[in-house]
Amino acid sequence: MSGKKIKTFIAFIVFIIICFSVAAEDIPSDVTPFVRLGHLVKVSIFKNPVIDQKTSKIISNGQLIREEIVQMPVGSGTIISSDGLILTNNHVYQMKEDTQYDRDTHMLYVAQPASKSMLVYTLKDNDPLKVPELQYIADPVSLDERRDTALLKIVRDKEGKEIKKDNFSFLKMGNPYAIKLNEAITIYGYPSKGGDTITITEGKFLGFYHDERFYGLDGFIKTNAAMAPGNSGGAAINKKTLIGVPTAVTLPTLAGSDLGYIHPITWAAKVLTVAKHKFNLKTPVIPAPWFQSDHNTDETLDRMYVSGKVVSSHSQQGISAVVIIAREDRSFEEIENLHRELQIVNVIFLVQRLHDKGLSVEEIAERFQAPQEEIRNIVATNISSEDLLPDTVSAINGEFFYNFTESDKQGFFILSIPRGRRVKVYVTGQGFHTFEKEIELGYRLSQNLGKITIFRQQ
Repeated sequence: MSGKKIKTFIAFIVFIIICFSVAAEDIPSDVTPFVRLGHLVKVSIFKNPVIDQKTSKIISNGQLIREEIVQMPVGSGTIISSDGLILTNNHVYQMKEDTQYDRDTHMLYVAQPASKSMLVYTLKDNDPLKVPELQYIADPVSLDERRDTALLKIVRDKEGKEIKKDNFSFLKMGNPYAIKLNEAITIYGYPSKGGDTITITEGKFLGFYHDERFYGLDGFIKTNAAMAPGNSGGAAINKKTLIGVPTAVTLPTLAGSDLGYIHPITWAAKVLTVAKHKFNLKTPVIPAPWFQSDHNTDETLDRMYVSGKVVSSHSQQGISAVVIIAREDRSFEEIENLHRELQIVNVIFLVQRLHDKGLSVEEIAERFQAPQEEIRNIVATNISSEDLLPDTVSAINGEFFYNFTESDKQGFFILSIPRGRRVKVYVTGQGFHTFEKEIELGYRLSQNLGKITIFRQQ
C-alpha cells in the first residue's frame, strides 16, 4: 500500500472514530443523576363494601380486613444540584387516593400516600443495566401546579437519618430554545413498560407545540422519542444538558404515530426562585437570555418573579397577609375598584362560557350553588365597554395593572410582574396598618424584596 493510500486510510479510520465518539457523547458517563421516584403507600383492603348500584359510588367501605405500607414507584426525576435538588413533575409528586372495587370478590382496595416525602431510587454503582436501589428520602421544596413542576431535595438516607451530602452528581441545564429542528433528543426515565431498569430512548426535536386552546400544552417541546407513563418527571437531554422534563404523550385513541411532549427547562424558573429566595438553597442559574424567545409561551417571556417575606413588627415572625404589586400611576383605591369590577366581569364571562358550551342554567346553578334566576340573568347580561371602567377594558385586553397573592404561614410570597417597571407594593393584614412602598424593578429573572415589616393597629 502506498504512503498516500495509507494516509487516506488512516484519515478515514480517524474520521470513523471521531463520528462514533461524537455520537456516544450524547449519553453521559455518569447516569446516577437520573433517579426513580416513588411513594410510601398505605393500602387498605375492605370486605363487603356498600356500593350504590345506580351511580357506582361507594357508600361505605365495609369491614377492614388488612392494611399494609408498600413502596410504589411512580415516575422519574433528575438531580440538578450538588446538594441533591431533584426536578420532576408536580403530578409525579401529587399522589391522589386510588380506590378500586372488585365485583367478583366483593373487595375494596384503597391506596393513599402514607408520607409527604418521596422515595429516591438511584443507580448505586452507576450501572444502567442494573435495577436502581432505594437510597434516599426527598422532601418537597416547591410545587408549581400550573406548570406541572416540582422541586424536591434529598434530606435523609433510606433509614431516615438526616444527611447533608454536597457531592451528588448532577446534570447541567441547556437552552431549550437553541435546539435546531430535527436535532437529537435523548429521554432518560423509568417508564413502566421498560420494567425496573432505566430506559434510554432517542428521537428528534420536532419543534414546539403551539395551540392556545389547550391550556398547559402550548409551548411544549415535541419529540418522536419513545415515552410512556413513568417517564414523567425525567430528563430530556440535548448535547449532554437537561433541556426539558418529559411530561405527556399523545392519547392512544388519536390516529397516527405517537408523540411525546416535554416541558422546556425554563418552566422550572418559579420553583427554583422559591428554593433560592425562601429557603436560601443553592440553585442552578438559568441565563436570562434563554427566556427571550418567541417560542417561550410562559410568563417568564416578559415578566420576572418578585418575592419577599411579610413579618409582624410585634413578633418578628412571618405572617399571612395580602400582598399587592400594582403600577405606580394608580392609587390603592383605584386598584381596589378595578379588582372588584374584574371579579364581577370574570364571573359573568365564565357563566356565559359554560352556557355556550351546552350546560343548562340548572347545571350551572348547581355548580356555583346559586339561585337559577340569578344564573339566568347573568346568561342574559350583555356587557359593553361603555359599561366598564376604562382600566377594566384595558386589563381585559392584557394591559398590566396589578397582581396579588397571600403570603404563606411563614410570610413568604412570590408574584410575577412585568420587568423594568416602577411599581407600588401594598401589604394588608387584618389588624395591621397597610404597608406601602414604591420600588423600581430590574430586568433579571427574579428580585427579592427581603423582609417587609407591618405594624399592628393600636
